Amino acid sequence: MKLSYPPQEINVEERKDGTLILSSPLELEKVEVNIHNKFKKTCNEYPKNIWLAERNGDSWREVNYETAYKYIYSISQYLININLNQNKGIMILSGNSVDHGLLNVAGLCSGVPVSPISVAYSLMSSDYAKLKHCYELVMPGLIYVDDGVIFEKALENLPLDDTVVVCSKNPSLKIQMELFEDILSTIPDKQVDEIYNSVKPEYIAKYLFTSGSTGMPKGVINTQKMLCVNMQQAQQVRPQELGETIIIDWLPWNHTMGGNHSFNGIFWNGGTMYIDGGKPIPSLFPITVENLKNISPTYYTSVPAGLAMLLESLKEDKALRHNFFKNLVYVAYGGASLPPEIWYGIRDLAKDTTGRDLELVCGWGATETAPLATSTYFKIDKPGNIGLPIPGMKIKMIPVGNKMELRVKGPNVTPGYLKRDDLTKKAFDDEGYYLIGDAGRLVDKNDPSRGIDFDGRVVENFKLLTGTWVDVGSLRLAVINSCSPLFQDGLVTGHDKNYLGFLAWPNIEACKNFLGIQNLEYKQVINHPKLRKEIINKIIIHNQNFPGSSTKIKKIALMDSPPSFDNNEITDKGYINQSSALESRSNLVNLLYDDNEVHDEVISIS
Repeated sequence: MKLSYPPQEINVEERKDGTLILSSPLELEKVEVNIHNKFKKTCNEYPKNIWLAERNGDSWREVNYETAYKYIYSISQYLININLNQNKGIMILSGNSVDHGLLNVAGLCSGVPVSPISVAYSLMSSDYAKLKHCYELVMPGLIYVDDGVIFEKALENLPLDDTVVVCSKNPSLKIQMELFEDILSTIPDKQVDEIYNSVKPEYIAKYLFTSGSTGMPKGVINTQKMLCVNMQQAQQVRPQELGETIIIDWLPWNHTMGGNHSFNGIFWNGGTMYIDGGKPIPSLFPITVENLKNISPTYYTSVPAGLAMLLESLKEDKALRHNFFKNLVYVAYGGASLPPEIWYGIRDLAKDTTGRDLELVCGWGATETAPLATSTYFKIDKPGNIGLPIPGMKIKMIPVGNKMELRVKGPNVTPGYLKRDDLTKKAFDDEGYYLIGDAGRLVDKNDPSRGIDFDGRVVENFKLLTGTWVDVGSLRLAVINSCSPLFQDGLVTGHDKNYLGFLAWPNIEACKNFLGIQNLEYKQVINHPKLRKEIINKIIIHNQNFPGSSTKIKKIALMDSPPSFDNNEITDKGYINQSSALESRSNLVNLLYDDNEVHDEVISIS
């Protein structure tokens, strides 16, 4: 299928200091006034289409748009009954589910801010500090959990005197809880329509919490206008011949890519989302594979680690390969951090399987941009390009050293952070551009319409003790490519040190294939002498090709756990947060630079 895209054009303003302002010549078309307006239209137009589905044993629990609207109408009345409003919202502590989705949309339609919180804050914390912090910022009137017993201990650490707790199953005996199914039987009255019609574009729709590099999470304000504008922007640059939209998606809804772009994008088009209970980690990825064997998506989105694992499975599993590519029109990813091995591998395998060209589409943005700011709404022939500004967006490119810092401005940009005026003030320049922290460079200085190449984080680069600057983004990709296909991602180390090291996330399936042994545990794979020897050989070749002190790798360590959304190791843009990941894995970093002892975890390069 040949996709139809808008014209590949760009407006460019060049300033005397070398700053560029890029904007789309496409006018932003009419935007929905609020979320309910669009959701109701979709339910009326596609009443029998499945909206959300989740695994229920061997089958799927499915909810179509007609039924969903009835449920949401009842939930909205319940929210009115317990006096929720713009100043008293909803916190959702559980992961993706049909009930989560229903409550989320009911809140959005009713003008009640929704705050989906990382599951790790409740289930993987000993002091619940981040959960308490989020609670104190939001001060919700309702908390939802899927399982009352599983979340009981976390809830006991919150002051719940003025907060209703709702669960879908296993209500706690210690904490009073309402059952979600009882809420679905609430009888609505005309108040609901009055509330729906009163929701204004400037109303807060969500607080999405993001930690940045360090510190407690900050609540990014997402307004009704931001979400509606971003969906309209996406529609105008979205491929037009997709037909019926079906996706299988695991991206967590407490992050902007999953919770805004994927979730809202589905009901904006009357499509179907199958909620994937898998994740790109060895213990859960088989669930994703099984789901993709049963459901054929029309497009697919994941982070680089997920696409790396998927590619290895596609190579080995013919049934998966044919079902996955059968109806697939494009694969989407964020942040332009997809290694070439993965990018070309998926593209070529799709061509070999179906005979059709598969588009790989990159989008770029942040939680603060709801999330899309740029998109490759044109055919690209290699990874790295993050595209051009979408309608209504302006991208400012400012010379900073040897890089061009990117800043963004548009109607889909956040007004700021919840109860943090200090952070809000620091987040914007004197022209109102949001300081997104990334760098980019024009693919072709003589033809800006060819797009922007992602050029890493402005603040990622560091100096060695020798005073030599290290370009982290370029080096990271160079090491991954040199060790292809054994590495799926990694971290460059060496800040204020004498030499460079590298913490690598192995592409575990590719490593198993290299070893020719499939029945090994994760740690057995990364400690296998044959694999380690091969990595040494590949890094020696890398060092011969890049012999300078700013590019030569002296030590490697393979990480035994994948990058984590919950530990803020994966950014809202979908790529690796170098500073957070290095902080959370500081013990391993220290081993790289302990020259007094030999550590089994460390691979030294001769």
